Amino acid sequence: MPEYQRTLTIEASPDDLFDYLSRVENLPTYFSGLTSAHSATGDEVHVTAEVPAEATQSGHPEKVESNASFAVDADNRSISWGTPALNDHDYGGSLQVTASGPGAQLAVTLHTEHDDPDTINAGLDETLRNIDRLVTQRPDLQ
Repeated sequence: MPEYQRTLTIEASPDDLFDYLSRVENLPTYFSGLTSAHSATGDEVHVTAEVPAEATQSGHPEKVESNASFAVDADNRSISWGTPALNDHDYGGSLQVTASGPGAQLAVTLHTEHDDPDTINAGLDETLRNIDRLVTQRPDLQ
């Protein structure tokens, strides 16, 4: 299964950044394509996403709803998630926040059976831009 990773250094406290990113209700503000997210049971969340046309077999955008695992490891500032059958593809990933100088380094990794590197990397880049924009707009994360 292909793996994709992107990193970004952000001028923010690693703990504050991780706290924000680990709140389920904040997921749609930074993950591209995710339109809603709320806690379900245990480590599960219910998510709704808009899958772009280029990532679907039909060639048309599709709305997808699914329960997904969402495991937060606050001690290591990491989050892992996954859905075993989202749009007929295994899908999962992780997010890691580490200290980097006066700020934080954010690494996002995605595992998917879907093999369209340009689309997937563009989505990861957009997610990182969203996070950077949010940090800029939220002084309490700086």
